[in-house]
Amino acid sequence: MAELQDDTPRYPFKAALGGFLLALLMRFIFLSSRKRYTNAEVLRQRFDSGQPFILVSWHNRNILAPFGYLAHCRPGRRFMPLASASRDGTLAAAAMHYLGVNCIRGSSSRGGSKALRQMLRAAKEGNDLGITPDGPRGPIYEVQPGVIASARMTGLPIIPMAYQARRKTLLRSWDRMIVPWPFNRLHYVYGDPITVPREATEAELEGYRQAVQAALMDAVTRADAGV
Repeated sequence: MAELQDDTPRYPFKAALGGFLLALLMRFIFLSSRKRYTNAEVLRQRFDSGQPFILVSWHNRNILAPFGYLAHCRPGRRFMPLASASRDGTLAAAAMHYLGVNCIRGSSSRGGSKALRQMLRAAKEGNDLGITPDGPRGPIYEVQPGVIASARMTGLPIIPMAYQARRKTLLRSWDRMIVPWPFNRLHYVYGDPITVPREATEAELEGYRQAVQAALMDAVTRADAGV
């Protein structure tokens, strides 16, 4: 697992406490479960080569998504996912802090330009990024254009990822959030990298958006079939 970063920002007491408890729960669920990984070589090859990337996963599979990265990362690698500037995003960022991950704060609706500047800087420093392509408000399973724009501007390839749990609860949220149970079976699936050229036209960008969406849905189908 990655180590805590010294420059992680401080959080309000309630968010810090909630994030600490959420991180404990996430870690307990993950460690108490049997794991299966499909096509994880894609991730390991990037780690071994030292080449950064953007890991993308649907919003309703966020709870254990960080472990899809942390379970394979190498010493010295740093994961910097994007978390919204909302109250829920603050809780998520605080939980990630206790997992040893620093988040970039912002979204398409709040703090977007600042977040993009932070992502560009993080990419130049060789860090891996994480984006929820249908977050923070949906529509569910629809890749937003900002993900493709980020990939084009940073020059980093997109690696799709999905996981499924055999036993779970589905929340009554807009995305039907998956909450895995402890002592479970988890299946993580990774798609092949998708690189967006800097010179891509608007029409080509839409084609890449559809390609990422199709790759994520394929990962979902395979993850669902493998638990």
